[in-house]
Formats: sequence, structure tokens, C-alpha cells
Amino acid sequence: MLSHEKNAILTQSGPDRPLGKFLRSFWTPAMTAAEVPAADEPPVRLQLLNENLVVFRDSEGRVGVLEEHCPHRGASLFFGRNEEGGIRCVYHGWKFDVTGACMEMPTEPSTSRMRHNVKARSYPARIAGKLLWVYMGEGAAPELPAFEFIGLPGESIYASRWHQECNYAQAMEGELDSAHVGFLHRMVSKIDADHQALTGKYFQEDTAPSWKLLSTEAGFMACNGRRVDGDKRYWRLNQFLLPFYTMIPPRPGDAQLVRMWIPMTDERCWVICVTWRPEAPLGEQELAAWRNGENSHRRVIPGTTTPMERKDNDYLIDRQLQKTVSFTGIHGVRAQDAMVTESAGPIADRSREHLGSSDTAVVAMRRTIIEAASACAASGQAPAAVAKPWLYNVHATQAVLPEGMAPEAADEIIQTARARAPQQENA
Repeated sequence: MLSHEKNAILTQSGPDRPLGKFLRSFWTPAMTAAEVPAADEPPVRLQLLNENLVVFRDSEGRVGVLEEHCPHRGASLFFGRNEEGGIRCVYHGWKFDVTGACMEMPTEPSTSRMRHNVKARSYPARIAGKLLWVYMGEGAAPELPAFEFIGLPGESIYASRWHQECNYAQAMEGELDSAHVGFLHRMVSKIDADHQALTGKYFQEDTAPSWKLLSTEAGFMACNGRRVDGDKRYWRLNQFLLPFYTMIPPRPGDAQLVRMWIPMTDERCWVICVTWRPEAPLGEQELAAWRNGENSHRRVIPGTTTPMERKDNDYLIDRQLQKTVSFTGIHGVRAQDAMVTESAGPIADRSREHLGSSDTAVVAMRRTIIEAASACAASGQAPAAVAKPWLYNVHATQAVLPEGMAPEAADEIIQTARARAPQQENA
């Protein structure tokens, strides 16, 4: 269980809250690059960390991220005109560039210096790895986290975004809870061979995995091992990276992936998933599966971030399929995960929980974030991981090892899971 006070630290991301200050120390992934408007196109709204923003590109293609409300009288800049190098509020014609500087103030006398003293709140923005990143913290922006997909050719990366109707930490917990896989995602028939592969015999033979946590400078590796084949253990090393990144091992031959669980408000979150192949372009078959929500990504209403299977339509549950095909009767692993996290309410009351050994990684994630957010708020210092972007160049991985061999002792599983500092050049 978690006290109400600690639950508040974990879940409240406003700028005046400990978590909010902590999150703002990092670059925040905000949307896919494909969702960013083209030059001089209308702006789009963006909710991020309990703030209402607008995103646009100016005439030169520079991306601007501004507070939604005009600093004059508070009208929404979403309705503004994106023209000739800036966004113009339609209420009184005040115009702002991508840095928030006021370019024109036509309702004031030509001799007035007022426009030089007024600025819209703006945030630095960068596009990298097919994502828009926003820095909402104080001072100079740090380097972006050095995920492997950043810098890869576009044909090797696929990114998608959807929203969930619950707190970000609640949504992220399902990713770290490996014990649920053998139940929530189980098939009761073998009709769907691809889906069955996700929850195959390794998950069915041992439904109560052992756990070992390996701390890292950016979070931890959640190692969960299941007894298989009599005298072996199947180990999965899931990654948790501050402040809200998770990686789970792909099936053999599948692309690498990272998921990002970003607060919109305290009761809603964005989920961004990036899948990539460092060695080759992505294939049409896997791209089609991702777009259809068959694995890794979630199926959404085309042109929106709204999932097809969601709370207000009971996730399109099919009770007949629940009896004959799948454990839940709900299409798609991502939708199944959303159902169990959203159905606990927008912010779960963690003081009522009864936790067991299967919740080891979930408890560790909560503790890591609460302690890091509290330390950041008390000291005013950015977390150490912010200054070490290379900590994010890791993979989640898996292997079957002899019983008794610790995962950190096996080179075949630990090599890509541990981050390595860049070699210093000789002076």
C-alpha cells in the first residue's frame, strides 16, 4: 500500500508539485513528428504536464510550443492565425514568434514600447527520432536522451501516440508487471498463433516468476525469471528509465521498442511507442500489424489519438470470444492493458492495495520516482541522469539460462542491457 501523501507525490505533475519540478528537468516527448503541423498551417493543441499548449511551425519551418492562452487577455491561440513568421491572436492582433517574443501589437500606438516587455510563455522544442521533444524546465536545455532510435534513418523507425484515461504511473505499472502476462493476455484456444507466441509455454508453466532488481543510474532493470524445461530459467530483463520510459524484450526477430508514459493531466496520459530496427528498414507486414494494434502499438480511430477499444465502449469486449478464444475477449494486448489500468479509476487509491511478490517491480518504480522527485524538489538540482544521455542507449533483453545462474552473470543477456559511458578521447 502507499499513503495518500506519497501517492500525491507520485501522481501530481503540475509545475508547483515535486513530481512536476522533477519531470521538467528532462526533455518531454510530446507527439509524433507526423502530428506537428507544416509551416504556416493552423496550430494544434497539446496538453502536457498539466499545462495547455499550442504547437505550430512558422514560415521558415521552425517549431513553436507556446502556452495556449494569449498573455493579453487570455484568448486561446489555438484559434490564432499562423502567418508570416508567427502566430497572431485573433482577439486584438498581437503576434508572437516561436520564442514567445511579441512581434506586433497593432492595438497600441506606433510609439509604444509595450511589445518589447510582453512575452508569451514558450518552451524549447526539437524534432528527433520521429518525435517532437519539449523542454519545460528552468535554464538551458540538456542534451536529448541518447536512445538508439534517435539518429536512425526514418525508414527504420515507427512512432505512434494515443491517450489513456488514467494517471501516467498507473498506466506504466502494467508494463512493469510481468506476472500478469500469463493471465491477462492468455489465449484459451490456439487459433491465434501470433498472440499465443506472446504468452506461450514459458508464461504458462510458471505463473509466479522470481524477481531480481538491478539498479542503474537512470532507474533499474526488472529481472523476472520463470522455471522452464525442468532445470532452466527463462529471464526477461525489462528496463525502467527515469522519468517514465519502459522497455520490454521483443519476441525473437521483432523490432526493439520503448514506451513513454507522459502525463497530460493528473488523470490522463499520453502513451508514445517507438519501434525500430537499427540494422534495416522496417517491413510492410510489421508496419501493418502496428497500425492495426496487433502488437506493440494501439489501434486508434484514424487521424486521432483516440483508441478504438476504450472505456466508454467497454473496450468492445466480446463475451463469446472470452469463452472460446481469449482470456479477456478484448482485441489487442495494448487495449487489454488499458482496460485493467483505467478500470481502477483515474487515480487509483493505492492505500487500499494488497501487494505481493509479483508487484516487486511496480513497488520499485513507485519508490524510485517518489524518492527522485522529493530529492529534486528539496535540492533544486536536476537528477544525475539528465546530464548522462548515454544511459538511455540500452535494450530490454531475454534468455533461457541454467537454473542458479544470475542474469547479471550471463554475458548473453547483460551486454545490451547495461549502458556504457562513451569512451573519452585522448587529449
